[in-house]
Amino acid sequence: MDKHKGEPSVGALIDSDDLKYINDLYGHDAGDAVLKTFAKVLEDNFGQLGKVCRNGRDEFAVFLKRTTMTEGRAIFKKLFRQKLTFSYQGKDYPYTISLGFAVYPDQGASREELLNKADTALYAVKMTGKGTMAAYHPDMVKEGRAQLGFNLRDLAVNLPGAFFIYRADDRKILFANRELLRITECSSMEVFIEFIGRKVKGLIAPEDYAEAVESCDQQVGNSDDTVAHMVKNPYFGEIYYVILSPKPDQK
Repeated sequence: MDKHKGEPSVGALIDSDDLKYINDLYGHDAGDAVLKTFAKVLEDNFGQLGKVCRNGRDEFAVFLKRTTMTEGRAIFKKLFRQKLTFSYQGKDYPYTISLGFAVYPDQGASREELLNKADTALYAVKMTGKGTMAAYHPDMVKEGRAQLGFNLRDLAVNLPGAFFIYRADDRKILFANRELLRITECSSMEVFIEFIGRKVKGLIAPEDYAEAVESCDQQVGNSDDTVAHMVKNPYFGEIYYVILSPKPDQK
């Protein structure tokens, strides 16, 4: 930026989505493979257009010299058209990225200010679902990365009812909130997993298991009475989100 003072440039922050999930599911070697692959992808795409540098654990900064907002958007769109995969133990796995960007000098007169605006745009992407990009706009409100993490953690842990997530293919429980641990009288997630044997089946009496699973499957996609919701996750496949709160007419 100092070498091209006054000329339009674009600063972007890009990170790989759900790196923690990849580390938890495949191990830290897989997470490192994502970062190495990601770094090469960024260098291949932007190395001739500007500068790529590591900005954090799973975050990279990109500076595109002599680039306007419109030109930057077009360049970044090419990145999102690519299918991103990383290789681990002989297999290829998909991953997604999120990107926020801002333009110099209109939205940031210094490198620090430009990256701050790009971070605000990246935060906006994270709040709306990840896997896409956004240009900074003054209407964007940045409460801080810590606030995003707190909101999600607080919501999951303190839902007013028992809540858990499990994988559809093998019924393996991936997460349980504090209320479910309390109901099962488990002091921690580790104790809970040991208690139920990791599977949904361990939560339900044998004579009720088939009926409970059928009921859960039937509720997926319903509107007013839905307590279970199935989504497709790129790392875990089909997973169920289940709330065990009693319905109003059962209280």
